[in-house]
This record gives sequence, C-alpha cells and structure tokens, in this order.
Amino acid sequence: MKEYASAIVLEINGKKIDDFKSVTEKKRTIRKVVKLMGGIGTANVTPELGATVEYVVPDSKTQFDFDSVKNGTLTITYESGARVIYTGITTLEIGEAKADGENEINRTIDFAATGRRPE
Repeated sequence: MKEYASAIVLEINGKKIDDFKSVTEKKRTIRKVVKLMGGIGTANVTPELGATVEYVVPDSKTQFDFDSVKNGTLTITYESGARVIYTGITTLEIGEAKADGENEINRTIDFAATGRRPE
C-alpha cells in the first residue's frame, strides 16, 4: 500500500510555509563499491541529503522568497503519523513556474539538507 504525505511544512526563522503539493525525498547513498587489490569491497560515504517539493504559488498573497532559505527545517508528516525532519535546509534550485489543468501554478524547489531525522 502506498503511503502519502499528509503535511509538508518548511520553517524558516519562525515562519511556516505549507503551500506544497508534493514532496520527493532524494536518494541517499550509504555505501559505494570500491576496487581492492583482491577484488571489490564497500566503503561508507557521506550521504547527500535533501528533498524536492512542488510549491503551489498562492493566488492572494506574495510568493515566498526561496532565494533566502538557509538553515531551515522541513518536516514531512505521512498518513501513518510517521515524520521525517530535515534540518539545515538550503535552496539549491528554483524551477520554472508551470500551470496544471486545475488553474494552479506550481514551481519545483530543490533543497539540500545537513541532517535527516525520522520520528
């Protein structure tokens, strides 16, 4: 059974932004294969943490300034009640604005994080 995110909240300097349609947690590489003299082995790597969100551009209020996001917190709450908290959130890339068939304008925002904590 698929599990969907029921809440996505970005917190920056006490301000909470929750105008998100979807979230994708980035792939985390834990180990990589290394060549050894007698074959192959594995080595631990520092995982690159982050997430990509679909931001719904609000009609009635000013868009959030994602250029200024540094050291934020992104909390993803799943239907089961499980939460994943990303700390040290920084904006990497702000995608193009695109309209879907429901008259919403969405923008893809790519974040990097320094920490990840499941709860």
